[in-house]
Amino acid sequence: MYRTILVPTDGSEAAESAVSQAYEIAERFGATVHVLFVVDVDVNTPLSLSTEPVVESVRESGEELTSEIAEEAPEGVETVTVVEEGDPHERILEYAGAHDVDLIAMGTHGRRGLDRYLIGSVTERVVRSADCSVLVTRATEAAPAIQSADAAIDAARDALAEADHEDVTIVEEPYEQAGYWIVRAEGDDRTFNVHVDRPSGDARIATIDRR
Repeated sequence: MYRTILVPTDGSEAAESAVSQAYEIAERFGATVHVLFVVDVDVNTPLSLSTEPVVESVRESGEELTSEIAEEAPEGVETVTVVEEGDPHERILEYAGAHDVDLIAMGTHGRRGLDRYLIGSVTERVVRSADCSVLVTRATEAAPAIQSADAAIDAARDALAEADHEDVTIVEEPYEQAGYWIVRAEGDDRTFNVHVDRPSGDARIATIDRR
């Protein structure tokens, strides 16, 4: 019997498949679903993207994502949303141990197998190391809307223009994290991080400083 189910998510289609499966199981057993987003902060993160404003903007994206997932819960299924920072697979295992998790539900791509971030080496490590059961779900592979850094820049420029920030300069190569492209741009009096959702192309603008 499952009482506590953990669903780590990065907002990808494969992770959404795991959410769906977790809710089905939770309905059957009356379990509580914990939705966890990990802000990936480790030695592989570029120094310029390890600063507090950037981490905070990714955290905000994680809070929005986990809240949206919680709103999708079937009636009667209790949910808990959590955003943490650190190495994803370590945080997932630590959280599962600290909260007596009975089942971890994670996703993997149907065609490409184990891939990057949660849908990849993190899933593999969790499967190998978890003390509880791990459910790995499959999602049909679909081409993301934003497949390249250039496409991410175009989407960011469009979003900034719609927000009346047309005179901007892209100051760094876009960086992928947690299912988003992060595009940094500078205007005359402020700097922006534009989070471009890789699957959908939706963009959210975060002002990280004013000069």
